[in-house]
Amino acid sequence: MPAPPDLLADLRAGTRQQHQRVERVLRLPGRIRSRDDLRGALAAMLAGWQPVEQSLAAVDWTPLGLPADLGTAVDLIRDDLRTLAAADPPPATAGAPEIRYDTLARAVGGRYVLLGSAAGGRIIAPVVQRRVGPEGTPFLRRDGRDPDRDWASFTAAVRAHPWRPRQHAEAVDAARQTFDLIATAAARLLDTR
Repeated sequence: MPAPPDLLADLRAGTRQQHQRVERVLRLPGRIRSRDDLRGALAAMLAGWQPVEQSLAAVDWTPLGLPADLGTAVDLIRDDLRTLAAADPPPATAGAPEIRYDTLARAVGGRYVLLGSAAGGRIIAPVVQRRVGPEGTPFLRRDGRDPDRDWASFTAAVRAHPWRPRQHAEAVDAARQTFDLIATAAARLLDTR
């Protein structure tokens, strides 16, 4: 009997293009040369992360045995913006793709994007710190969090759950939409030329 398809592998393969778009829009760490640059990048990230985190918090994660706030980090973005003396901007999501996290599979797709971002942030943080100092980088570093443990908990729960092929498609679709929302919201606030 063949092994069941791996939902995480499907998510990785099915979102490459959208992930690359987010990287092109954010252009990190290259975009950040000053505190003002960092402030702008954080405001752009807040515009995408905040609506996604809020929606995912309303999902019942009990079937996977995961807390609803696994890997959340919007509070760190807000703290970083305050540290950099910036008022929190309103989320720039008007006209951004609407995302429904109305099934557990779709919610897994959204959570996959947010948890995966922590790995990239920890790679980017040292470069940003060398350029502008440590202030305003706790979100990138995920200070006070344990992203490795969060990722391990998430992947173990996802792999242990019996997903149907239709649910794989739902998860990948939601992950693509999540990447698109983040890219669209960021592009509205950043000079993406």
